[in-house]
Amino acid sequence: MFYKQTELFKEFYSIPKGVDTRKCNKCFKILPISSFSLHGGANYYRPECRNCNNELKKVRDCLKQTTTPPSLNHCCPICGGRAEEVAGKGGLKLGPWVLDHCHTTHKARGWLCHPCNRAIGCFKDDISLLKKTISYLENT
Repeated sequence: MFYKQTELFKEFYSIPKGVDTRKCNKCFKILPISSFSLHGGANYYRPECRNCNNELKKVRDCLKQTTTPPSLNHCCPICGGRAEEVAGKGGLKLGPWVLDHCHTTHKARGWLCHPCNRAIGCFKDDISLLKKTISYLENT
C-alpha cells in the first residue's frame, strides 16, 4: 500500500488532545499551539512557529528576487530530473523547482526539484550524515 509522505508523519505533527504547547523546531521555544499554523490546510501543525515561518518566508522571497530563475531546459543538479518529470512533486501551488539555500548564511545554492531539496533538508545540510548514508547504502 502506498502512502502520501505527509500521512507517514501525521502523528509527529499532530497535537494530542489536552496538549496546549509545542516546541518550535527553529527557535526551540515552547509556545502555545496558537503560535503554529496548520500545514498547508492539512490536519497537522507546521513544525516551526509563525514568527520563524514568517522570517523564513522573508529570506526565501528576497533570494527569489535576487537569483536568476532556472532556464526552461533546467534539470535538477542532483537527480537530473527535468521539469516535466518533477512537476507536481511540490504540491499543487508550487512549480517544479525550489531555490535551495543555506539556512545559516541565507546564501542561494541553486534550483533543485522538491524531493532533492527535501532530502537535503532531512539531513540538515550535514555532509557527514550524507557520507554515512552513502556508506550505508553501499554496504547493505
